[in-house]
Amino acid sequence: MHNLLRLAACSNLRRNLLHSLQAGRKPLSEFRDELGVSSTTAIHALRDLERANLIRQDEARNYALTKIGEIVALKLADFIATLEALQKHERFWLEHDLSDIPQPLLEKIGDLSNTMPLLGTATDLFKLHATFIQVLETANEVKGIYPIFDLDYLTTIRDLVKRERVKVDLIVTTEVLESIGGVIETEELFHDFLDEPNLTLFATELPLKLTLTLTDRVFYLGLFSPDGLYDYNRALISDDAKALGWGRALHEHYRQRSKLVTG
Repeated sequence: MHNLLRLAACSNLRRNLLHSLQAGRKPLSEFRDELGVSSTTAIHALRDLERANLIRQDEARNYALTKIGEIVALKLADFIATLEALQKHERFWLEHDLSDIPQPLLEKIGDLSNTMPLLGTATDLFKLHATFIQVLETANEVKGIYPIFDLDYLTTIRDLVKRERVKVDLIVTTEVLESIGGVIETEELFHDFLDEPNLTLFATELPLKLTLTLTDRVFYLGLFSPDGLYDYNRALISDDAKALGWGRALHEHYRQRSKLVTG
């Protein structure tokens, strides 16, 4: 096991060869051109991988991954993406509460390697707020997880549902649901909000420590600090397909643990 790990992970060339072969079988000449190495250097690394039964040569002398090699290459790519995501946003992960990210999604945190940090500053305290509203206003559909209540967010969501006819699927905590109910009772503009056909609202009793806004094009994740307060000044944002898929899985995880709210 140690030798296999060293062989696959501890050489940039061998790692790149495995990654290259994930696209399909290739002759030696393609490795030379693609990776910019000599034939001698490539052959030496390829033979190491052959001896470990990670790759093989066919009758035409093309190289291909073995069944074991396919699995190793897949997990190696996932491991590298995970390290990239953790290193790229090291402070974000270290300084926030990750306890409400489900274990299967923690294991796929590499899917967030192409996210970007969104930071508020002392001179621009409303940067995240403005970006969040812009994300909502440009959406064709919205999925959200909100354990915090903000009237501006609710107003924007109401406008999306009532005027723009955007499909909205929200998960809120019972505390936030009570706050929404209070606004609906006192604000005439919010009457019949829960009866809108484009709105699906779920409530959970779980004391969630994360927020998610997911549109057809944008992933937006916020987390709580270890002291239990929501961090309004830092978030992750992305339009990457893997991040969007990760967000959909997170939303579905908590949707299955929530109850549908009817008007």
